Amino acid sequence: MPTTQLHHHYVLCGWHVRSALTLPELPPWSATATPVDADVVIEEGEVPDRLDLHDPVESWLSVGRDGSVLLQVPQVVRIHVHAGRAMRVQRLNRHDESWRLFLLGSALGYLCLQRSLFPLHAACLRIGTQTVAFAGHSGAGKSTLAAALLKRGHGLLSDDLTVIRLDSAGAIMVLPAFPRLKLWRDTLESLQLPVTDAPPVRPGMEKFDLRPSAGFDAAPVRLDAVVVLGDASEPHLQRLSPQHALPLLHGYLARPQAAVRMGLHAATFAHAAAIARQVPVWRLRRPRRFDALDITVDLIEAHVGA
Repeated sequence: MPTTQLHHHYVLCGWHVRSALTLPELPPWSATATPVDADVVIEEGEVPDRLDLHDPVESWLSVGRDGSVLLQVPQVVRIHVHAGRAMRVQRLNRHDESWRLFLLGSALGYLCLQRSLFPLHAACLRIGTQTVAFAGHSGAGKSTLAAALLKRGHGLLSDDLTVIRLDSAGAIMVLPAFPRLKLWRDTLESLQLPVTDAPPVRPGMEKFDLRPSAGFDAAPVRLDAVVVLGDASEPHLQRLSPQHALPLLHGYLARPQAAVRMGLHAATFAHAAAIARQVPVWRLRRPRRFDALDITVDLIEAHVGA
């Protein structure tokens, strides 16, 4: 049963979110809020342990025939995402606040797929006059690079998930999610960022939730470049052809298993092809050392943010 009837109103990807649960990561919805005009509704209540009887009990991912998706994190949370509009949350441990990490991560990715959007596994920043997404799998250093760019005065639009929309005129647009960086303690200390008020991402982890709200703008903005991250002994930036960019972009689709099970493989591939045709895609190879961050950021500012 829901613990409260109070609803909170937030903005996420430009949508009006009405939530029965407190979500401190999200900016408040500034316009007049009414119950009927919410784009996304988040409620609390019981959620089934699977949507497809062929799935194992307690499977992390279950997809229903109607395209709804169930995310289940054992002993933490179950989240049912339906019709690109409704999210139902059952918290399995009232003392573990990390359920929000999954709501605003994987579950948000499922919601985007249901809304025919392209969730790219990327951080996104406003660098000068350019909006740039930095794509990479978990552990690629997206958040660390984003934090270094943030220290240079650039604006953070999203951390781990860049939501991309093809508008009616064919333009490739980013829907800024919310300003958050998930950073390990050594990264915070190396960049001299405050850790005192940053809560841990999950209990017992030395990874922290930094919320740099200054300069965040939720308005949709054109995507000007995608930078795919890799490793090398020296920083090197290479422009990719659309043919080489396409498989990389589709390979960095967030939540690909869910997309396949939802029957969206062809649609997401077409989205990736449109992005590859219209948006410059670069491959950035660089050392994964803190002392190489400044020269890497210099390279990005000179070639991508100009």
